[in-house]
Amino acid sequence: MEYVLALFLSAVLTIIFIYFKKNKNIVIKSAPLKKEELIQAYKEELLNILEENEENKELQFQEKIKFLKRVNYELSMNIFFDEIEAKKLIQELSGLGK
Repeated sequence: MEYVLALFLSAVLTIIFIYFKKNKNIVIKSAPLKKEELIQAYKEELLNILEENEENKELQFQEKIKFLKRVNYELSMNIFFDEIEAKKLIQELSGLGK
């Protein structure tokens, strides 16, 4: 009797596990989509920094340099960007706000 109960209970738990595992709606983004989202986020963040420091050009320049250094470091660690793509993005970001 105990074996039948244990077998029944494990069967029910297995069915519940399989049901919930199949019903997860996991959206996996492709690498180009992730890259574009990341590029767009960097552009928006830089534009916000430039807008916040619009009155003080010296502070704006310093904040832009700090931001570009941080982005450069993050891109060097990012698996989606190679060295050439990172340089292009840094150049594109440095040209924003002129």
